[in-house]
Amino acid sequence: MEINNEEKEKLILFQSTHHSIKAKNIFSKHKIEFRMQAVPPVISSDCGSAIAAEIELDALKSLFDKNNILVEAVYSLSSQSGKKEYKKIYSSDWEVK
Repeated sequence: MEINNEEKEKLILFQSTHHSIKAKNIFSKHKIEFRMQAVPPVISSDCGSAIAAEIELDALKSLFDKNNILVEAVYSLSSQSGKKEYKKIYSSDWEVK
């Protein structure tokens, strides 16, 4: 997997609710600042929760690999003119270069 080391806010989507809850507990245990939020409709029409956090992608991957947390996708967030934009930087079925 190509690693993007920028510490920008990431939006992390999980393969199940179980994995999002497990990730929340791991973030709390490691004192990583995060917030739970609904998956934005521009990303998916499915109801679900995601985690937003400022963490390096390689650190995120390492943390989740060690704790068997399955991630569906990771998006970087940016704001332009007050509008949030999401760019997929990792997906469970392909690598972003």
